[in-house]
Amino acid sequence: MYIIGILLLFILPFAAGCACKGILRWKETSQIETYLIGFFFLFFLQGVVLVPCVFLNQDFTTACNVLMAVLGVVLILGLLMEVVAVVKAKKDGDVAEKRKTAWRKKDKFLYIGMMLVFVLLIVRMIPGIHILREDIVLETVNTTVETGTMFMYHPLTGMMMDGGMITSKKIVTLPLFYAAFVQFFGIEAYYFLYLVVNVLVLGCSYYACALLFDKVATVNRSKMYAYWLVYGLLLLSGDYHKNTLGYRLWYQGYEGITICFGVMVPYLLYIILSWYRSEGTEERITFFVRLTYVLKIALVFACSMVITGLGTGFLFLFMTGAVAAVCCLIKSIKEVRACRE
Repeated sequence: MYIIGILLLFILPFAAGCACKGILRWKETSQIETYLIGFFFLFFLQGVVLVPCVFLNQDFTTACNVLMAVLGVVLILGLLMEVVAVVKAKKDGDVAEKRKTAWRKKDKFLYIGMMLVFVLLIVRMIPGIHILREDIVLETVNTTVETGTMFMYHPLTGMMMDGGMITSKKIVTLPLFYAAFVQFFGIEAYYFLYLVVNVLVLGCSYYACALLFDKVATVNRSKMYAYWLVYGLLLLSGDYHKNTLGYRLWYQGYEGITICFGVMVPYLLYIILSWYRSEGTEERITFFVRLTYVLKIALVFACSMVITGLGTGFLFLFMTGAVAAVCCLIKSIKEVRACRE
């Protein structure tokens, strides 16, 4: 049963992304971006389901069953939409055109090297599974599963709290999402957090940084594999201090702050840069395209609200987005003045 839960965790982001893409009719969306959109939507959706359950004082078993039912609907809907899209693309000949691209020897070597480094990163995580650490997320997951309540017992002392946790803590339902998988599929909590979720977040960090790199430079297959290879080597050989991104991706990838820094920040910069590039083209940008960018940015901010606190999530993303937007605005003003001169 636990194998099904692990597979479901990796499949759900893709299914959720396909559902979003199909419902909103986002045609020009790559598979990588589709997965990331689903990744963010999945965490946002768990907040939408679990936050009301917390404030309505529902027991955890009921909330867990409701969440799994919703995730099941998303899984079926997303996969059905993807099957329909693939069949339609096959009829139109789009799939055949994509398969015509041949792999060069250079691409194969870079791909093998990139995958080898990625596997080494995962292997590097394994010794840290049994390392004792002060982990509030793991203790919250264990307390939730053992007591069958949500935010009613202190995770470190095990004492019941009058009125539960403060409101700002109740909104951050990410530990409850992990606890739902642990209880429903019978997975060991420490194994699920320290390895399974870490691998998922590490892969999404790869994807988000690749999208940003694709907008910064002209990228082909060889350059993308080379970038992933270098990115992995930097993580392997980087600083292992506990506050660095490399350390967090290895040992604290399940925390909301790591997801914000390692996945959301590069994706947010990618969206802002894409919007800036679209506005700078000669073709007229439509209202629907602008709305698409707004919705993607809103999804990132909404997701951050339910996985970590304001200071380490929403506010940090807001400052990052504001600086990027100002830089794009200044660049646009300089380009307009240059054209007039």
